[in-house]
Amino acid sequence: MGFEFDDAAAARLAACATQAALALRGSAWARRSAAEAALRDFDGGYARLFETARTVEFEDRVRLARALDDLADQVRIALHQASRERRRRSELAAWQRRAADRQHALVGVGAVWEPVLDASAAMFDREPTDPPITPTPVTATFRARHRRRAGGQSTGRSSADPDRLRQFAETAQAQDGVTEQDLVRVRNAWAGFRDRCGWVPVDAPPLPSGFGAYLDENAEDARWAARVADAFEAAGGGSVADTALDVAGASALSPVAQRLLDPSMTPAEVAAAWKDLGLIAEDIAALPLRTQVQLANLDGLPAVARDVASRRVLAAAVRDPERLYRLFGLASTYGAVSIEEFTAQVRALARGLQRADRIAADLPAPTAKVAQLVGFGVANGAPVAAVVLGDLDTAENVTVNVPGATTTLDSTLQKVRAASGLLNSAARLQGSTSFAVVSWFGYRAPALPEVPAQGRAAAGGAQLASFLDGIHDSRGGAPRRLTVLGHSYGSTTAAEALVQTRHRVDTFVTYGSVGFTDATKPEHLNVDRVYATEGQADHTAIKGRVGRTDPRDLPDVEVFSSEAAGGLAAVTGHDMYPEAAGQVGYLTPGSTAQDTISQIIATGGRG
Repeated sequence: MGFEFDDAAAARLAACATQAALALRGSAWARRSAAEAALRDFDGGYARLFETARTVEFEDRVRLARALDDLADQVRIALHQASRERRRRSELAAWQRRAADRQHALVGVGAVWEPVLDASAAMFDREPTDPPITPTPVTATFRARHRRRAGGQSTGRSSADPDRLRQFAETAQAQDGVTEQDLVRVRNAWAGFRDRCGWVPVDAPPLPSGFGAYLDENAEDARWAARVADAFEAAGGGSVADTALDVAGASALSPVAQRLLDPSMTPAEVAAAWKDLGLIAEDIAALPLRTQVQLANLDGLPAVARDVASRRVLAAAVRDPERLYRLFGLASTYGAVSIEEFTAQVRALARGLQRADRIAADLPAPTAKVAQLVGFGVANGAPVAAVVLGDLDTAENVTVNVPGATTTLDSTLQKVRAASGLLNSAARLQGSTSFAVVSWFGYRAPALPEVPAQGRAAAGGAQLASFLDGIHDSRGGAPRRLTVLGHSYGSTTAAEALVQTRHRVDTFVTYGSVGFTDATKPEHLNVDRVYATEGQADHTAIKGRVGRTDPRDLPDVEVFSSEAAGGLAAVTGHDMYPEAAGQVGYLTPGSTAQDTISQIIATGGRG
């Protein structure tokens, strides 16, 4: 039977385990001191989570040090037992050699003397009878406990000093870097012991694995503290909802957050999941950028929350367009806009939003004097967004304007001015009503060669339907009046949307439409009334109606004029809101078309 035991390998493991245990005990005070400093000015459910994690770490540190001591003691016992077994085997082997020598000598003496010599040998050189030593198995083991870092209190809020949390994280990371060297030595010594000391059985999971898990928990504590510090700092001080910190501080999203961000969720399900999270809009600033990207374009969220998320994402895109280009996945999307085009559109959106904020300050009461960015993301490889004048969450009268072919975020400023004119015109007709007008750039509008095809309208229609349902679901009910306007190819896209919405829309207005398909006739639309107009000077719309029907030719569609009448101007072309001198668009203030559309928005019908 073999005897595999290397004293040097065993002694090395015992020494490394002892040194690691001493180091763990010696560094406990520094970590505890840093944790206690972080707990100053740390209040709420997350402070309790931090305190619990600190306690678990300290208890596991003590348990790990004891386990290392036990390992060292058990290896030393194995060393002692191996020494005794080696001596026993040596003594037995020596006796066997002597017995063999005596047997060899008897061959020459003869049979007469054998009994005498055997008796003498038995009397003075007895065979060793000690039984083989059974080594004591190594049973020292350690399992690190998982530390809970989320779910501080479902509806609670926490506050902290982010600088102290970061100081804890830095101290813990530096300390764990030293402890990791002890782990490496123990792990290497353990491997050597297992390779060269096979005589000793091991009846427990390898302790170095538990040691490594303990350091993994420590490392996650430090990363968690740093992420939570970032969240508090991003929120600008004060308190943050524990549910927001659950998202910001976790390396993996909580089940509730995962449900909210599930792309298969309907706007109604999103609205319910948002309510379950218990967040307020200000908490979104504390979330990681990647999560803000997901929230910005999430139909069913309150507009005030989407505005916070969208503005944070837009600000990040302005600062570092290449980072957001990659984060949006555009770098790996076939047919996506270039980074140069993305950058230009991002900057144009930022300029348009700044203008919307200035316009909002002068909106007529009782309309809320705010502008909102309720969606900034990508669709079909291009950046998309929606800009609101007024408060989409509370406005009694809501209008969503869908632009046509070739529209990009470059035209944000122009579309915001058009929305401002509509809102002010409608407000003059219904002075006691609050309004919100949405310039919806939520789909990738087609280039001119793509207009005869239906692909962009089909994709955009699904996105618009979700947006419209999201208005209803996020508010918990429809506004008093909801109107959808569609210009050019935007009317084709809006018609696709209105056969898919779950909630009914009051009014749909097309202007300069490139037409409906046979599947989107008025009776198919989830809308009460449909209006249409087209100017005689608009020679572009008809070119886009290849294979489609002019909505003015459909039954039950109420047609109105875009020509000059009663001191109002006729449209001079196809554009929604031309800014060249002498040009009049469908939404140019003072035009017949804009005046009638304002009446429809305000009252649901023409005056």
